[in-house]
Amino acid sequence: MTISSTSDFTISGGQIIKDALSLLGVIDAGGVIDASSSSYCLRTLNMMVKKLATTANLWVTTDVTHTLTPGTESYTVGKGLDIDIFRPLKLHTCRREDSSGVQIPVEVISRQEYMDQPTKNTQSAALMVYYDPQLNNGVLYVWPTGTATENKLILTFKRPLRDFDTNENNPDFPQEWYLALVYSLATAIAPAFVGAIPKDIASESAILLRELRNYDNEQTSLIIQPWSD
Repeated sequence: MTISSTSDFTISGGQIIKDALSLLGVIDAGGVIDASSSSYCLRTLNMMVKKLATTANLWVTTDVTHTLTPGTESYTVGKGLDIDIFRPLKLHTCRREDSSGVQIPVEVISRQEYMDQPTKNTQSAALMVYYDPQLNNGVLYVWPTGTATENKLILTFKRPLRDFDTNENNPDFPQEWYLALVYSLATAIAPAFVGAIPKDIASESAILLRELRNYDNEQTSLIIQPWSD
């Protein structure tokens, strides 16, 4: 017996669909799916992925560096815009970097907290940012708006998950999520193909997702100390 020298297993959207239908007994392992059923399953898979994106954590975190223009209060966020990335779902953290390379945390605040600031175009080192994801493109608000030497922000965003444009596309997920995608899709499409969601498949899907969500978190220390006045 030998162990392979690779760890690059992947799967396509079409294979996820076939495996989900096989779980439901709609086709056998080598079965063929008609075009309309394949289209329906791919559409459902994409909707499911968009929902899963709200609970994904570590691997969808990305850092983006943006240079501020002092006096500019807000920046559009989206492909081809001021901050050129796919519209992030949310902003986790932010820090500014001075001309010496020193990084200082910048507070991520709510819309109301930003609106409460008196003079929006104040030119000083940034202290607060508010990110509004909107519908198609996001908007980043910065206060104060920076200076000539305090003008670099490093933004840690939660990015969206990529679409399955065709059955040949691979998942924008780590390998450990592949089985959960199959079971989750089977659960989502079951009413259309078998009339009811099989309890064993629904249960396994829930278990897999719960385990992955518990796993998909940073391991950090918890410090407990006595309280005193």
